[in-house]
Amino acid sequence: MHEVQATPRAHDVLRQATARLHRRTDQSSLLSVLMKPEVTIQSYRTAMRALQGAYREIDVLLLKGAGYCPGQLPAYVPRVPAIRRDLTELGPGVDAGDRQPAQPIARLNEPTSEAAYLGMRYVVEGAQLGSRLIYRHLLGVFGEDIGRIGSFWILSSTPKNTWPDLMRELERVGSRDSLASAVQSARRTFRHMAQYLDVKAEVTS
Repeated sequence: MHEVQATPRAHDVLRQATARLHRRTDQSSLLSVLMKPEVTIQSYRTAMRALQGAYREIDVLLLKGAGYCPGQLPAYVPRVPAIRRDLTELGPGVDAGDRQPAQPIARLNEPTSEAAYLGMRYVVEGAQLGSRLIYRHLLGVFGEDIGRIGSFWILSSTPKNTWPDLMRELERVGSRDSLASAVQSARRTFRHMAQYLDVKAEVTS
């Protein structure tokens, strides 16, 4: 009699599959500069321009794929409007325009399944969790000005309980094919962001 193999939990699989890319983003991207005592308005502006470039395509694809958003998960809130508000308050600075990746990026795919949609949301909503720490640090550096130039980092700008709801939806991703689709989508999303944020990362699937 063959022993039945339990399907791994989707959250655990996604966390393990993206751990290296996640670690590189935390340690050596433009976002890591925001957690340093010597962060300046110019380096903050550069990071925000990079984020705007990265989220522009993510916003479009997640809105196009809204039909795959499970009913119990809050609809995706685009990130670019908040980033654009902050950049307007910051002013043009020395270098105008979005920061572009140094090399061509692998295009993201529009989600064509619920699992692929959830994989992309996993990266985006997970990134938002780190906003609390970044906001606290920037508040210490820039003081009350961060309320004017840092609306992107304020968690109240996104729906409450999005992460717990996402975790519950991921528990419903049961088949190995669906897990593979979610992992591929999450890794592509990480790589997309990594190149805008100047992280040395692979671009292949």
